[in-house]
Amino acid sequence: MGAIVKAVAAVLLAICVRRVLRIYNICGGFANYHQHHPGPCKQVEGIQLGSEDFHTLSDGQTFISSGLRYMAMTPQTREYLSQNGVRGRMYLLDLRDPSAGVRELEIITSGLFSTYTFVPHGISVWEDEVTGRHVLFVVNHRYQEGPIDSRVEKFIYDADRQALVHVATFSDPSMMVVNDILATGENSFYFTNCNYFRTMPWAVLELLLELRLTNVVHYDGHSYTVVDGGLTSANGVAMSSDHKTVYVADMAAREILVYRRNSNNTLARTQVYPIYTWPDNIHVDQTTGNLYVACSPMVYMFFRHMEDLGSQKSPSQVLHLEVKNGAITSSQELMYDHGKLVSASSSAVIFEGTLLIGSVCDHLVTCQVDIPLLP
Repeated sequence: MGAIVKAVAAVLLAICVRRVLRIYNICGGFANYHQHHPGPCKQVEGIQLGSEDFHTLSDGQTFISSGLRYMAMTPQTREYLSQNGVRGRMYLLDLRDPSAGVRELEIITSGLFSTYTFVPHGISVWEDEVTGRHVLFVVNHRYQEGPIDSRVEKFIYDADRQALVHVATFSDPSMMVVNDILATGENSFYFTNCNYFRTMPWAVLELLLELRLTNVVHYDGHSYTVVDGGLTSANGVAMSSDHKTVYVADMAAREILVYRRNSNNTLARTQVYPIYTWPDNIHVDQTTGNLYVACSPMVYMFFRHMEDLGSQKSPSQVLHLEVKNGAITSSQELMYDHGKLVSASSSAVIFEGTLLIGSVCDHLVTCQVDIPLLP
C-alpha cells in the first residue's frame, strides 16, 4: 500500500513540476533576446505614462488612448500614477510630423459619461467616406472600487475644436473584461474579452492556467452575438482593408487567429499562427495589408512592471507579419528593447517609414525604419 501511495505522490509531483515549467516557459522565463532597433528612435514629447492603443488614419493622423489602469496594478503603482497626474486622456499625433509631439483632445461629455471615471483601453475609428466624419469607439473600464466595469464609449471627432464629443455609451452582460474594439460601422463593432474573471487574483490565474473562457463578440446596432469563443485571452482585433478578414491576438496562447468575415458578421476561423510571444494590439498596414503586432516576450517581467512602474521595466517587442491571400505566411522581428526606451509595448504601426510604438504605462516612441521589410 505504501508503495502505491509513493507512486501516486511521485506522479502528482511530476505533473505539478511539468505544469510549473510550462508556465515558466510561456511567461518567457527561458527566453533570450538581443536588443535591436530598426533605426534611430526617440520618445515622443507630451506623453510619458501610457499610450496603450492608437488608430492611424490614411493621412497619418493618429488617435491615442492614455491612462489605462490594470487589475494587476498594486496600490503602490496606483499611487505612482496618481502622483504623476495620470488619468484617462485622448491624444492626437500627426505621423507626417511626429517631432511636433501630441495634442491632447478636449472631451465634451454628456449626461451619461464622466471624464472622472474614464479609463480608456482599446480604440477604433470608423471613417465615413461620404461625409468625412470620424466616429471613435473607445473601451472604457470606468475607474471604481471592486470588479472591473467594462463598456464602450462612442465619440464624434470635431476637428475644428480639436475635441471628442461623447454621443453614446454601450453596455451589455457580454462585456466581461473588454480589451480591444474594431469598428464595422457608425453603430456596430467587434470587441474582445481578455478575461472572464473581473477581480484579482483570479484574472491572473485564468491566464496562467490557460483557461479558455474568453471570446470575440459583435454588436450590429441591435444585439450582441458571440462570434468565436474558447480563447485563452482574446486581445487585439483588426481587419483587412477590404473588410473580408479579421485578425485576433490570443495573448496567453501566443497566437494570431485569422478569420474569414461573413456577410452577417459571423467569423470563420481559417488559420492559427503561433508567434511564441504574448501579443497585444494588431495594426494593419494600409498599403501592403501586412500586420504589426506589439508584444511582451517576457510576461513575468510585465507583471513586475505593473507592480512597480517607477523602477521595474518590461521588454518591448514588435513583429511584422507578412499576409498573402488572407493568410499569414512569415514573420519578422522589427524591434526588441529591454525596456529602457519603451517598456511594455502595446501597439505598433509603420507610416511612411516611421515606426510608432505605444506602451501600456510608459513612453510613446517613434523609430526611423532603415531595414528591409518583408514584401
